[in-house]
Amino acid sequence: MSALLTQLTRRSIFGSVARKHAAGALKFHTATASNFKATQMPKLFGDDVPNPQAVPQPAESRMKGSYHWMNERAVSIISVPLLATAFIYGAHPINDMLMGIVLPVHAYMGFQQVLLDYFEARRWPVISRVFKYALVAVTGLSMFGAWRINTTDVGLTNYFARLWNANKAKAEKHD
Repeated sequence: MSALLTQLTRRSIFGSVARKHAAGALKFHTATASNFKATQMPKLFGDDVPNPQAVPQPAESRMKGSYHWMNERAVSIISVPLLATAFIYGAHPINDMLMGIVLPVHAYMGFQQVLLDYFEARRWPVISRVFKYALVAVTGLSMFGAWRINTTDVGLTNYFARLWNANKAKAEKHD
C-alpha cells in the first residue's frame, strides 16, 4: 500500500507531505470487525413486518419515480404561456379558465412535495394524512373560487389586475 502511495504522489509538489500524513493515517487503523455488534432497529409499528422476499415484486422500470417529475414540469411549462398571454393580450375567457385549472394544480404539486419531504407517512401517519386531505380540500376550494370568479365576476386576469392596481386607484380617488 505504501509503495503504491509513494508511486502515486512522487510527481506531486506536495508528495512528501502527502506520504507523511498518509503513513500516519495508515498506522491509526486499530478497529477490527469483531468489535462491532449488529444492533436491532426499533420497530416502527407494533407487529413484525413480513419478509419482503416472500412477496413477489414486479420488475422495476427505469421510468419509475419520474412521472411526477415530468408532470410537474409539464404544468410549469404550460403555465408560462398562459401567464404571458394574460400579460400581453389581457383578459380572455379561455385563458382565464385554463389559469383557474393550471395554477391550483401547480400549487398542489408544489405543496405535495413539501408534505412528502417534511411529513413522511411512516413517521407522522396521522398528521401526514390530515395535511394531504387538507391540501386536496384547499386545492378544490381554490379551483371552485377561480371558477366562480371566471363565471360570475370579471375573470381571473381582470381580478388580479384590479388587486394589483388597488392602491393606485385608492390614491387617485383621494386626490
